[in-house]
Amino acid sequence: MVKSNNRKKYSSAIHNSNRYRTNLSSPAIKKTILLVIMIASLVVAFSIIYTIFFNTEKVIKSKISALATDYYENYFYENLINSDKFKQIKNLDTEMEKYHTDGLAPVSLSNLLLYDNQKNDEYRDYLTTYCDENATTIKFYMDPPYERTSYHYDINYSCNF
Repeated sequence: MVKSNNRKKYSSAIHNSNRYRTNLSSPAIKKTILLVIMIASLVVAFSIIYTIFFNTEKVIKSKISALATDYYENYFYENLINSDKFKQIKNLDTEMEKYHTDGLAPVSLSNLLLYDNQKNDEYRDYLTTYCDENATTIKFYMDPPYERTSYHYDINYSCNF
């Protein structure tokens, strides 16, 4: 008699615990789970897109690189070849070799933003928000045959990415 009474209590406890369980196959629960998965997927997708296209470090490096290229090719090189000193050089390779190995004097970001009547002043606020315009420098190295596009440069970033 005692055994059957215990079985009733046990089956009654199982029956009562099932009463509070949620039915995961109901349409409302399925829609909610699907909605949560879709929102999580969108958040992950947007964060990946943001880091690829709006990465501050990548944007700043790209802007400084573009400024350096423009400075060397359209300002520095033009002024160099039009200078009287350059026109008097008899052996270009010998004279320019030191600039190939040692490089030119470093140019600060502030100089890149100021040259040519401040044509790049539009970048100043954005770049100086993240970078120290006096400590961020670009060092140019002239490469043979010492033409407008025969050079390379190193950038010393002093930025908070």
